[in-house]
Amino acid sequence: MGRIRQITAILGTLATDGSGGRRRLAQPSGVDELRAVVEAQATELDRLRAALAAAEETADELRRSHDGLSAAVTALTAKVEGVEPLHVAREHMTRWLEDHGRAIEDHGRALEDHVRWLENHDRWLDDHNQAVAGLDARVLAVEPRPDALSDWLSGHDVALEGLHVRTAELENAQAVSAFTQWLGQADLVAAPLISIILPTRNRATLVPRAVESVLAQSYPNWELVIVDDASSDNTAEVLASFGDPRIRAVTGPGRGVCAARNVGLAVATGEVVTYADDDNVMHPLWLKALAWAFDGHPAVEVAYGGFLIDDIDRVDRRGQGSMPRLMLRDYDRATLLRENLTDIGALAHRAGMPAARFDESLREMGDWDLLCALTTDTDPLVIPVVACYYSTSVPDRLSHGPTHDADRAAIRRKYAEGEL
Repeated sequence: MGRIRQITAILGTLATDGSGGRRRLAQPSGVDELRAVVEAQATELDRLRAALAAAEETADELRRSHDGLSAAVTALTAKVEGVEPLHVAREHMTRWLEDHGRAIEDHGRALEDHVRWLENHDRWLDDHNQAVAGLDARVLAVEPRPDALSDWLSGHDVALEGLHVRTAELENAQAVSAFTQWLGQADLVAAPLISIILPTRNRATLVPRAVESVLAQSYPNWELVIVDDASSDNTAEVLASFGDPRIRAVTGPGRGVCAARNVGLAVATGEVVTYADDDNVMHPLWLKALAWAFDGHPAVEVAYGGFLIDDIDRVDRRGQGSMPRLMLRDYDRATLLRENLTDIGALAHRAGMPAARFDESLREMGDWDLLCALTTDTDPLVIPVVACYYSTSVPDRLSHGPTHDADRAAIRRKYAEGEL
């Protein structure tokens, strides 16, 4: 462009003089043509320049368009990339819907089963209601028993009491076992004389066993007073055969066991008195236990121990056999006034007690009456030891004789009236 303008300027100079006037030169005809060509080229150049400027503007627009397209492509790419998780989510949703559809089908089948169960349950309720209605009718037809509940409660109380008794028996058995083991090895400091009173009548074949159990005692300081209560057999000869100076035989009045024991009490010389029956056997440690109890406990006036019954069912008159049973009951005054707590062979007291006398109006249960009398003002010491073995196999025992009920009632009246 600059080059063309220089050529045009030179041509202009050639056409003027130095004073600025036009110089008329002889111009060849080719100059005009050249000028025309140059001007045409200048015009074309201007047109090209304009076209170039327009092209540059177009290029700028294209660049801007490119930038816009690039941004659009970037945004579209981002959108495309964001669409992929949507595809994954759609696949998960599709599978969930399929699983949910199957679950709905299963639930529908479960509902159908439940409906069938309800129908069956309704039928069962109908049957049950009919059965209850029939039961109500039978109940209404039964005559009311006001004592039914009390009978049930009484039976329940009896069972519960039996459980308590059995538990106490087991505990007592453990105590007896432990005390017996200790007593067998114990050394006593003192040795009080113990009197044993044994009444007998026409039992010449039985009394030797009872006497031999006394002779077998581990404690040696004793006297045995045997009261022969007008026997008609050879009892006197049997008693004379023992030959032990600690054994004395005296004659009773023949008025029953209580009177015979009173005779023995009158002649006894011991500090402590205990008793024996001709059909029972004394435990070898019984007298040693009494020496320990009365010598080691000066305040004790009355004591009793336990005894073994060879057949408790026979004693209770149930007519059935059973295993031997330890009888050792805790002392309770109220219980004692209702029933006996021990056996005469397990009872002992200090000599000379005013209440130590048997009621001769009683044919049976003199031991119960004596224990009630001895413990009116004092509690006995319960010794955890077996005193004797109580046999139920001997005939003509007085445990449940013809006066049993009358004597029991008399004892209850006597002490109930005295302690009201």
